[in-house]
Amino acid sequence: MAKRDTIHRKLLMTQEEGTLWNEFKAGLGPIYPGYRSFDTYMNWLKEKLKGYGCVDFLEHHWIHKTYRVKDWPQREEGVMKLDVEGKEIPVGTFVQLAPSTGPEGLTAPMVYYDIRKGEPDAGAFAGKIVVMEEPQLPQPPYDEKFLESYTITDTNYRSGPKPPADILECPDPSVSNSWATRWSFSSWAFQLVPYAVKGGAAGLLIASSLTYGTLFGLYDRQQEHMTALVIDREGSQLLLPAAKEGKTATMTLVSQFFSAEAWNFVCWLPGKDYGTDRDQQISINIHVDAMSLTQDNGSLGLLGVVHYFSQLPQSERNKTLLLCIDCRHFIEGFERGNLAHDPYVVYPQIREKIVACLGLEHMGEMEGAADFERNAMVPTGRPEYTFMVADDNDYCADLLIRAAIHSGLERADIKIDGRPGLHGKYKGLVRAVQAKTHNLGVCVMGQAGNWCGAHTQTHSGMQYFGAKKFADEVALWTEVVQELMDTHYAVYHIAWADLNTAIRSAAKTGEISPDAKEGLLMGVASLFREAEKGDYTMAAVRLEHEIISAAEYLKADGIVQAAWKVIAMLKDAAAK
Repeated sequence: MAKRDTIHRKLLMTQEEGTLWNEFKAGLGPIYPGYRSFDTYMNWLKEKLKGYGCVDFLEHHWIHKTYRVKDWPQREEGVMKLDVEGKEIPVGTFVQLAPSTGPEGLTAPMVYYDIRKGEPDAGAFAGKIVVMEEPQLPQPPYDEKFLESYTITDTNYRSGPKPPADILECPDPSVSNSWATRWSFSSWAFQLVPYAVKGGAAGLLIASSLTYGTLFGLYDRQQEHMTALVIDREGSQLLLPAAKEGKTATMTLVSQFFSAEAWNFVCWLPGKDYGTDRDQQISINIHVDAMSLTQDNGSLGLLGVVHYFSQLPQSERNKTLLLCIDCRHFIEGFERGNLAHDPYVVYPQIREKIVACLGLEHMGEMEGAADFERNAMVPTGRPEYTFMVADDNDYCADLLIRAAIHSGLERADIKIDGRPGLHGKYKGLVRAVQAKTHNLGVCVMGQAGNWCGAHTQTHSGMQYFGAKKFADEVALWTEVVQELMDTHYAVYHIAWADLNTAIRSAAKTGEISPDAKEGLLMGVASLFREAEKGDYTMAAVRLEHEIISAAEYLKADGIVQAAWKVIAMLKDAAAK
């Protein structure tokens, strides 16, 4: 992995420019379709892209149901309260989509329910406000579902500083609280709210283990509507005894559902062959809607990449950039529930020339930690992890790791799909990479940050933003785009990854032996080098005679089918 500069670093966005963009966005607050901030930001972004030479904008508008609680830039008086027989207990946050009680609040006796009993009986909480504690962390050994979200997992490349815990262990929230926040946060929507709904509760109060500073403005996503408030660790010490005694509470949440216009758009930064049959395109995909600065600022990372390439003559841009600005990530139903409004569904013709797909989100994030003494959350001054993913392809893996090294990005964490980790331990997933949202069937690379932590709070802005980290991430993805522009698509075609995946899958199911797996993977890697050199015909011939012959002998039909797809792709590349 020799060091070589493929980009002109003097043309990169400066830290100062990146900071100004993020300050503008932070000043707007939460950005959701239907909010004034959404239209302001989308129009600003569109004008910036036009200024950088982007063309042929396609906009899609539709009406959807949105939701609002007036909790930013400060919490309005009376919008969120809890009173237990004359004693007010501070409220950390609410559960998204929670129906309004109206300003008069909801008054009812409380009942405590121990979730360790499992699902409640239907109607068990009828007419009452149920109080539940978040589940305790499980004891090891952990299953994979727990490992992938709440522990430090294995990786294929990781840069310093060192992780906040050992591999497959849970970080201490006082060191880094993203993992602990994620555990609490996920229990609200996927366990506590469904329990309250089944029990027919009038309302739900969640006794959280999180500090008030961590909870304040924390914004989740739930599937079912239930009026629910979340109380911090100190407030819970007052709430729980009162609930067990059956005291009466008044919970107040003033929220609003309303219809609003959502819109997204695509545009292009033309390459040298734009508008011709020879044109090939790299798509960069982001979501623009969310609660905080960094949770949804991939659009500013995209802007940084476009800023760079706009300074190169069109004749030097060997491929076109297709830019997809989407807004379905935090509206009810998410991307899958709003598939009809996916830009690639609305405009299916734009898929035809795409040869690679990137996704950017959660950029420039800095770490937060719980301060238990002050019941707060504080910046640590350390960068959060930048979790990145690439297909099981030697070129993509080498490119992403090399770009991470060149950029100097701290806490880069790269996982290559399907490959074992450096330490042979569970590797987990990279979540929420926007490149995968659209299922374009091409090479995929992307990044996501270490949500939740500070980055799902409506009040998290520049105090959790790192100018150097943001600039390093922009430099990294600029280098990736430059190399994809200058490299033949046959080298990073998804068919290579599919073939490697087929070989690994056949070994997992026992269809082939571990030794056969290693031999086949080595054979594919050797043939891949032929393709890298541009000898597509030779790679196709060798693939048929070596890999397919071996797979047919082993009766591994899945490998044979995947190999034929690689051959078809190579023959197509040779013909062009």
